[in-house]
Amino acid sequence: MTHASRLLVVAIGAMATALAPAAPNQDWPLLGRNADMQHNSPLQLINDKNVGQLGLAWVAEMPIKDGLAGNALVVDGVIYQGAPRTQVFANDLKTGKLLWKFEAPVKMTDGPSVPRWAYNINRGIAVSGDHVFYASADCKLYAINRKTGERVWAVEACDSSQETGFYAMTMAPRVGGGKVFVGNTCGDTGVGRGHVDAFDEKTGKPLWRFYTVPDDPANGKQKTPELERAVKTWGKDWHSKTNGCGSVWDGMTYDAKLNQLYIGVDGPGPWVPTMRGKGHGDELYTNSVVALDASTGKYIWHYKQTPNDGWNYSPNAPLMLTELPVGGKSRRVVMTAPKNGFFYVLDAKTGKFLSANNLVPVNWASGIDPKTGRPIFKADARYWEHKDGKAVILPSTSGAHNWHAMAYNEQTGLVYLGAAVVPSLAELKPDMIGGLSTHDYFGYEPGNEKYRPYGELIAWDPVAQKARWRVKREIPYSGGTLTTAGNLVFQGTGDGKFEAFAADTGKLLWSFDTGGVGMAAPTTVTLDGEQIVLMPVGNGGSTSIGQVLTRIASTPRTLASPSRLLAFKLGATATLAKAAPLMLPQPPLPRPENKEQIHAGAILWEGKGCVYCHGHEAISSNGNIKDLRFASAETHGLFAGIVIGGLRKDQGMPMFQDITMDEVNALQAFVLDRAWADHLAGAKAKH
Repeated sequence: MTHASRLLVVAIGAMATALAPAAPNQDWPLLGRNADMQHNSPLQLINDKNVGQLGLAWVAEMPIKDGLAGNALVVDGVIYQGAPRTQVFANDLKTGKLLWKFEAPVKMTDGPSVPRWAYNINRGIAVSGDHVFYASADCKLYAINRKTGERVWAVEACDSSQETGFYAMTMAPRVGGGKVFVGNTCGDTGVGRGHVDAFDEKTGKPLWRFYTVPDDPANGKQKTPELERAVKTWGKDWHSKTNGCGSVWDGMTYDAKLNQLYIGVDGPGPWVPTMRGKGHGDELYTNSVVALDASTGKYIWHYKQTPNDGWNYSPNAPLMLTELPVGGKSRRVVMTAPKNGFFYVLDAKTGKFLSANNLVPVNWASGIDPKTGRPIFKADARYWEHKDGKAVILPSTSGAHNWHAMAYNEQTGLVYLGAAVVPSLAELKPDMIGGLSTHDYFGYEPGNEKYRPYGELIAWDPVAQKARWRVKREIPYSGGTLTTAGNLVFQGTGDGKFEAFAADTGKLLWSFDTGGVGMAAPTTVTLDGEQIVLMPVGNGGSTSIGQVLTRIASTPRTLASPSRLLAFKLGATATLAKAAPLMLPQPPLPRPENKEQIHAGAILWEGKGCVYCHGHEAISSNGNIKDLRFASAETHGLFAGIVIGGLRKDQGMPMFQDITMDEVNALQAFVLDRAWADHLAGAKAKH
């Protein structure tokens, strides 16, 4: 072939390439990208060889105070995200520009209630067809036109009325088979019956409801065979002590292959076993993974994870599906890593227990019996059986792994997830919610490593049931994970890191300082031939963990971060302005001297539920819910009117009419004491 001929061939090839249709953009339409909730991506334009060239492409400042926690969904070049206070945002994938915002009013009851707490929490949305689906704090399921942001329909999915006030929704709805599935929460009150509902995704028509716990036996025979069997497991007079609860507040996955819906059912209330029905058994179907027929809602199977639970070790963590080799054959399995610290593999079709092992140190069980699938209990953590009613428990009641996403890489065969090791002191307190008081960081002092909390990013082999590699984290609670065919694992942290690791070895390959808490799972898509990685960051407030456990889910620097959506691609060079860290509290009143009053306030802080919004040690995420350590002289002057009189009810602060003036004064003394403690500790650290 002559030189001229070669040039002609090259020219023709170049022309053919130019005229060839571009590869279609790859979207991220479902929570976890695919129906099996694997949070993986086949993309490898960004890979372990070039990830070091990843840079910030653009920043979208989100119009909300609390950082977003849900997995960003992408369809047709538009990013969709859910937010607290019944808000949904749509942003342009190319520029980050806000295209539309949806916001619906939330109906609140006058008294303290679960919806008020849930109003500031949201873990995401669902997208299917032309609709975006959002589950609101006041029990409404919304369908929103994804192109215009206008409401299409809304239905009641649970009861948030003033008469009950113990139902709310915080989860991302799930979609599949033309249906929308959603569960609810009772806020650990033990009141009511948890349930899951299915609706027609086009019309909102209710299709079926599955109750997770039996009805009051005084009402006669249960309506289904599985509930008739379940009622026998609740012990004597159980309904006079508790209504069961059994919330399905997150973990839920639709199986398109088997047409099954898997749900994780929270535990019973109160948390303390001796405060529930006498002689109870498994208290079904709490603390269980349950499989339902997705078309009818009929019960198929259940697997009990933590019987006789006294630690709030709920199974509401992600439920992931895949095929694994078991006994020389490929089997479809459900994989889950719940709060109790174990990683489970179950047969998806039958619910048969296949294997389990603990991810992190635990002290409530020595293992899971391979024949029965039941835990082998240890006495160490059973505080209700100890003479003093106390025990150090591990994991804490917030769990070794919570709702945060985990990812599965088909190339490595590994599951990647963040885990927390947080010892807690558990103590019987009948006057508190659940009958139990817990205090994280128990026993920890500098130099005493025995009770030092920490976190880990773990690469877990679900077949061998062991860790392939671990990366230690100073902040115990870190974000969800994303893995790609480019041999990468991405994760955000509570102290402002967004990092990429080699999926096979765990080697750190890239890190970016976001300045904010990264609890959401990252998303990756392609647009016009380029791979983009999306990461929401903020103060972590919309996660609940960020509100309640601020000290072990964030730092003073990341708490100050505005809510942002960050986009990354190879070669990008945009810069990110960091927020100044929170200043030290400057208490406007003298430090209280009455130690007994301060101690009484600390007990009330937990017992009256202040902790769920304003956080342990009075440290909140400083978003929509204010950090009371920074309360002004004006706020302290109105303290009683705010707590008892409802002066700030319109801002989401309920009025507590069952609290006396002495109790108000004790609560105020506790808040002031905490402000002074952190003010003095911070001032000392500066010197």
